[in-house]
Amino acid sequence: MRSRAVGISLLLVFVAVVVQTAVFGDGRINPFGVSPSVVLVVVLACARYVDSEPAILLGFTGGMLLDLLGGAPLGLWAMAYTVAVYVGLRFRHRADDGPVVVGMGVVMLTLVANALFVIVGTLFGERFLSSTAVIKNIIVPAFYNLPVAAVVFPRVTRRIGTRRRIGWSP
Repeated sequence: MRSRAVGISLLLVFVAVVVQTAVFGDGRINPFGVSPSVVLVVVLACARYVDSEPAILLGFTGGMLLDLLGGAPLGLWAMAYTVAVYVGLRFRHRADDGPVVVGMGVVMLTLVANALFVIVGTLFGERFLSSTAVIKNIIVPAFYNLPVAAVVFPRVTRRIGTRRRIGWSP
């Protein structure tokens, strides 16, 4: 494990939480009533460069910080981001295929995280599924994350450095 990459990743996640809550929080910049998931994009970008266990802990940490600072029930975002990072780790080798594949991955993983948040939140008594804007709240942030990913991924690559090979290949 590269402790430098993990430390920088944690710092970037904390900055992303501050940006998401201060810039895109309730009553702030929310085009069409929803905002991008900056923390998820940063966590996915950092997960490319750290080992699996620290990457999953980054997802959990980012989600838990959002739960603590937001109005969501404690642990919902943490669970959703942890699952999204876990799924993303299964496909992280595809990030070398180009920006289109990375963009599709960000959209799909955002859809997974948002849908999981809504479904599990509904199971625990929140009224997310009964909202008339449930589809908008799941789909629109996924496409808002595309320009965020276009800005975040190159900067994370510059900060953390090149990815080391993970697995058996040289």
